Amino acid sequence: MEITGCWHTGFTVEDIDRSLAFYRDLLGMEVLWQRVCRAEYLGTIVGYPDVEMHQALLAIPGTTHTFELNDYRNVDRTPVENPANANPGTAHLSLLVDDVRSFYDKLTEAGVTVINEPVGPTEGPNVGNLVMYVVDPDEIRVELIQGVPASRFD
Repeated sequence: MEITGCWHTGFTVEDIDRSLAFYRDLLGMEVLWQRVCRAEYLGTIVGYPDVEMHQALLAIPGTTHTFELNDYRNVDRTPVENPANANPGTAHLSLLVDDVRSFYDKLTEAGVTVINEPVGPTEGPNVGNLVMYVVDPDEIRVELIQGVPASRFD
């Protein structure tokens, strides 16, 4: 028995259209499919028998990894109280980009919450790269990194 790969990373969002405007329109991910699913099996596997799931699967450019957005409907929902990086249970997505400063300009102009201007790490595996964090519409952190990260084993 072994893990043989990774199919996708998924985030639960409040409004699928709002999230698509961020991930597709601002970050440049491609929508592979979008659907509304009310199938019994889905309610079973997610633990909400009456769920209506609005979903989109996006391609992350330059990778074979996909990114799923899930907007649960017909169920009680409570936003995560404080999804800041340091809080246990939160997550972030790290994306390689070719020009982090251009993303900084584009995203600040679009009114996206930006945690920091691009900075260059001074130690660790990302020395020589530029890194910034932004916040998506549901306050999930997204890291944008320019440069080729060192080996994950360094």
